Amino acid sequence: MRLGRLYNCCHPKTMFHKFQIKLSKLSSHRLRLCLTLGIVALTFSFAGCATRTASKAKPSTFYLGADISELAQLENEGAIYMDGNQQSDAIAIFLKNGWTCFRLRIWVDPRNGVNNLEYTTKLAKRIKDAGGTFMLDFHYSDWWADPQKQNKPAAWAKLDFDALVKQTESYTAHVIKTLKDAGATPDFIQIGNEITGGLLWPDAQVKVPHSDVKVFSGDVVVITPPEPYDDAKQWNHLTQVLKAAGAGIRSATTPADNVRIVVHIDCGGDWPVTKWYFDHLNEAHVDYDIIGQSYYPNWHGTIENLRDNLRETINHYHKDVMVVETAYPSRVIDLAPAARKNMTWPMTPEGQKQFLTDVIKTVKEAPEGHGIGVNYWRPEKTYVRTSSGQSWGPDANSLFDAKGYPLPAMNVLDLQSPQPVAQAMR
Repeated sequence: MRLGRLYNCCHPKTMFHKFQIKLSKLSSHRLRLCLTLGIVALTFSFAGCATRTASKAKPSTFYLGADISELAQLENEGAIYMDGNQQSDAIAIFLKNGWTCFRLRIWVDPRNGVNNLEYTTKLAKRIKDAGGTFMLDFHYSDWWADPQKQNKPAAWAKLDFDALVKQTESYTAHVIKTLKDAGATPDFIQIGNEITGGLLWPDAQVKVPHSDVKVFSGDVVVITPPEPYDDAKQWNHLTQVLKAAGAGIRSATTPADNVRIVVHIDCGGDWPVTKWYFDHLNEAHVDYDIIGQSYYPNWHGTIENLRDNLRETINHYHKDVMVVETAYPSRVIDLAPAARKNMTWPMTPEGQKQFLTDVIKTVKEAPEGHGIGVNYWRPEKTYVRTSSGQSWGPDANSLFDAKGYPLPAMNVLDLQSPQPVAQAMR
């Protein structure tokens, strides 16, 4: 009873009622004092409610995504995709299986035109028309940009640094405006691809500290900036370029477009290097919304490393996090011993599905509802034979077999009924 009476006594409505009854009986001095105490009590009461409400994580939309940058090229070379016993559209197959987000890379001036602005705009429009969410991945290069290389586009190579910053902003704005005018405004935009060591090397290259998690084997090596190296200068250059990219995006969009900027590094299981990186960005007030990570177990640690890094990242920065690149082989591939140690799932179609299931679960369970997506890299590869007679089959990491049939991991959310035995054994 005491607890109940105490609650009723202190409840804001009860307090206000008591004030109302006794107002006529109080002197002016006592009135002012009681009103002051009442207001303070009400303030603390409502503040407590606000604090309790704010502490609850808001449920976020979870994005299961696929980087399908080569899809149009593969289709032009004769690739087909099967849904049951009928040929179908690859994007439709993904959507049917619960894949909602599609990522496309963009290169400035690639040799054969694939992944340039025209190619990307057409494929992006197709994604948006199908009802998909679209993620654009700027490489700021004419070719692959990754932890081993961040080469400037040839047309930008002779620009001094100030001109390079201006070119980054104007190019970014031009690309986004072109996509928006075509009805293909990106929902997410990566300002660089795996830019742990910076981008537009050597101008905006930074020296990455030693990692106790990352696996360096085969042709994967640490790339260090040219000497003499000035850390403060190089970080200033990198943050200027990232700010220019962000300014280009914001100038070409409005708040109603709901565009979210992603900064993508390759440290899926590495909290110390992740902290080193984003502490620098936050100190420089770089504009970004989402922390993007690559996670391949042969390079980036165990699934426990990923879980721990996501937890620490979210607890420290309170931002949304996505695994924007991941993949796993459906058949045995040759790996160096160092790279093989974290490949603990079977290299089989079912092992590939279990790997993806575990990554999705790990990201979904990240704190505060901030784990918002997993994006699978290059799942669209399948057998093609070009007009010149060249042919190649699907990558080991692909989610289609050589005849265009989806592998079990395509149905990672288990939305579809199991395939007939005859087809599953194909």
